[in-house]
Amino acid sequence: MDERFLAVLVALVEGEVVSYGDVAEDAGHPGRWRAVGRLLATTDVDVPWWRVVRSDGTIATEPPATQAALLRAEGVVVRGRRVVESPAGRFRP
Repeated sequence: MDERFLAVLVALVEGEVVSYGDVAEDAGHPGRWRAVGRLLATTDVDVPWWRVVRSDGTIATEPPATQAALLRAEGVVVRGRRVVESPAGRFRP
């Protein structure tokens, strides 16, 4: 399962923002969003972790400033802790 999650994560393009649930569903494991979070918290594989947010668009990492800065550098509009627009057009808050 982790390999499938990793495949989805490494395929994310600049400016694309997805939820933990999106990753799980795209990997063929709908409902396993917690497993995606666990993987992101523990993996040594270099993946674009900053492109994954909660289903409501909020940044889950603490502190949120690093993730917000990385997203903004890719053209993603972030207000406070929430993604409001993604140039890749996938995430709809």
